Amino acid sequence: MNFDRIAPYFKRLEKIVFNNLMQQCRTAHLTALPGVKKVALVGEGDGDFLIELLKRCDCEQVHYIDSSQAMLKLARNRLQEHSEEAVKRVEFFHRDLISESMPDQDYDLIVTNFFLDVFNEESLVDSISKITASCKRGTFWLYADFQISGGKFQQLRAIIWLNLMYLFFKIVAQIQAHKLVDPSMILEQQGFQLKAVSEFGRGLMRSELRQRD
Repeated sequence: MNFDRIAPYFKRLEKIVFNNLMQQCRTAHLTALPGVKKVALVGEGDGDFLIELLKRCDCEQVHYIDSSQAMLKLARNRLQEHSEEAVKRVEFFHRDLISESMPDQDYDLIVTNFFLDVFNEESLVDSISKITASCKRGTFWLYADFQISGGKFQQLRAIIWLNLMYLFFKIVAQIQAHKLVDPSMILEQQGFQLKAVSEFGRGLMRSELRQRD
């Protein structure tokens, strides 16, 4: 997978297609978080959520993990424009969880926004296992992504949207997945229990707050 080609246009495309819905979905449960010290943002892209996290959460250390060098560069630039002081709290890692492990241990917050949907089922299980291995007891997990739910019309609408998006990202970023795999069962098997859930875009997207038991 390689998002370098699409990185400069990602934010603009998101705004054109979904306006502000994806960012609302990402940030839905930020205010519900208790105090966290060490955060891992995995596959977070160009940095939109990072800025909101730093505004709303007084975390001491953030590890920003992405497989795209172009996305990491955009996120670094956005962070520097936001606050020189905040730069000291963030460390960037160029990592691909398909072939590499997490850069550190003992995270008390994991964030995977619109990231887990790029994996096929086998790689999804492996990636979630790698992330879980870097967590401690009581770790929170913020998850935002697309879903197929609701009545027949909602499900059909979601399937059409997802088929178009998977085709597009298969061409421009060579993603693994060709269909959406719901990670809920895998997260629960790893001990992350659902605490709160919100839906956006008439059920096309959902945001979850989970915690490891």
